[in-house]
Amino acid sequence: MSLIYIIVIALSVYYSIRWDGVEEDNAFKKHRYWMLCVLLILITGFSYGLGGDKFVYMRQFEAIPTDIPALEYASLAMVIQGNMPLWTLLTIFAKKCFDSFYAVQIIQAVITNLTFFYIASKYTHRNFCFIIVYFLTLTYFIFNTEIMREGIAIAICMVGMEAYMNGNKRNFYLCYILAILFHVSAAVVIVFPLLRLKITFKTLAFTILISLVFWTLSDIAMGKIVNSVLGGTGAFATKIIKYSTQANNLNGFIGNVLRFLILPFIVMYYSFLWEEDEDIKRKKQKLISFYLVLAVCACSLAGFSRFRNYMEIYYLIMLSDFIFTLFRKKEHFLLRTGTLVATIFMLLWQLHFTYYPKNEVYFFQRYTPYRCIINENKDVWFREEVHKESVEQTVSDEGTRDIR
Repeated sequence: MSLIYIIVIALSVYYSIRWDGVEEDNAFKKHRYWMLCVLLILITGFSYGLGGDKFVYMRQFEAIPTDIPALEYASLAMVIQGNMPLWTLLTIFAKKCFDSFYAVQIIQAVITNLTFFYIASKYTHRNFCFIIVYFLTLTYFIFNTEIMREGIAIAICMVGMEAYMNGNKRNFYLCYILAILFHVSAAVVIVFPLLRLKITFKTLAFTILISLVFWTLSDIAMGKIVNSVLGGTGAFATKIIKYSTQANNLNGFIGNVLRFLILPFIVMYYSFLWEEDEDIKRKKQKLISFYLVLAVCACSLAGFSRFRNYMEIYYLIMLSDFIFTLFRKKEHFLLRTGTLVATIFMLLWQLHFTYYPKNEVYFFQRYTPYRCIINENKDVWFREEVHKESVEQTVSDEGTRDIR
């Protein structure tokens, strides 16, 4: 592991031991928390070749023409590349003002991390535990290097959801529109205002049943979606067909129910159950309701598991509280311990140790070794090939439904 990563983890662990038990406002705690936020912004903002998807963004950035009006090129990019207009305009701005993709990285890292850290600070006193979880689950790397466009959309949607829960519906819909203009997947957030379920294990059981029904009927439903876009052209039609034709067998469905529904629900349930602030408890009820809807999509419609990204930070916040209270609460200790162990196992299995045989590397090697602006070493170029291999695995015959 690169030295900078060890520094982040070591500081976060030390500050967690020192400050996470402090409930009241503390200037020293806030200073260290935001210091680490700035450090994480700088790490990805000045990184070179970190992640796999980033190489696609870099090539698109270099291909931006200088002789086409910005709005005209944004329209072309939406059709040809599938990039939404505000993302394209952001890259054009960085190209004209700085002529460096590092500017895009820094702007993106600032928007995402400041938003995530700010909202986390409003929901939990376990600030540094959140940083550890954010970092070690690789969510930090994925949101800052892989899904950079969607990372901004997620941050904007979180601002909008917070506005809605605080009674400002106009700002919610404004943020919703802005988020879609960065990434079309933000469209799923439109269901957020409609949801407020009871957070009980009966609700979980009902959600699992709904997921099973959706999974059983998914071939028919996805067939209609694909047939409706087969006549279309361009990047959007291609992406809809790609995601809609992805499928899971029964074992895959069961694994997804465990990973996306059962384990996260137990984590969030106890975070909700033991929340002492009534306003935050009300918000958690709505957020968990939204998560359950997204989890149904993730379990039953394999190509749409990325919708969970719009609740991932909130889930990590609640996971931080869950971990911190593991030995501080006696109720259902075995269930909570088992949940944490299973969550860690699923994380290691699905993320860190996913293997790419063509390139002979694991998933975590997309992010290590670390290279920055002063060390643009070609030894990280293999990550572009790893990204291509991961896309090939996604659309392999084994994971594709037969649409008729």
